[in-house]
Amino acid sequence: MSYVNFWLDVVALLAVTFTGWVAAMLQAVFPPPSQSAGWVLWGWDYDAWARAQFAAICVCAVVILLHIMLHWNWVCSIVATKVLRLKTRPDDGMQTIFGVGTLVVLLHLILGGIIWAMFAVQRPA
Repeated sequence: MSYVNFWLDVVALLAVTFTGWVAAMLQAVFPPPSQSAGWVLWGWDYDAWARAQFAAICVCAVVILLHIMLHWNWVCSIVATKVLRLKTRPDDGMQTIFGVGTLVVLLHLILGGIIWAMFAVQRPA
C-alpha cells in the first residue's frame, strides 16, 4: 500500500505542477483571450492551451479523489472522533455510505453550478 500512496503522490505532484505551469503560460505568455487570436506557442493556440489546462485540472481532481478514497478510513476516523467527538468511528458499511453520499452531493453541486451558469450567462446581442 505504501507504493501505491507514493506513486499516487508523485502523480499528484506532477499533475499540480503541470496545471500551474499551463496556467502561468496562459497568464504570462498570451494576451487576454479576447485578444489572443493568431497567437501560437509551440503549435498550440490559446484555446488548445486552455483545453490542456482543463484536462490537467481534471487529472488533478481524479488524483485527489483517489487519494481521499485510499485514506477514507482515516478521514472518517478524524471526523467521528475529533470533529463530532464520538466515542467510536462508523463501521465500514456506514463509511462507504458516507463516502458515496458525499461524492453524490459534490457532483450535484458542481452540476447545479454549471446549469445555473448556463442560464445566467449573458450572450451578445
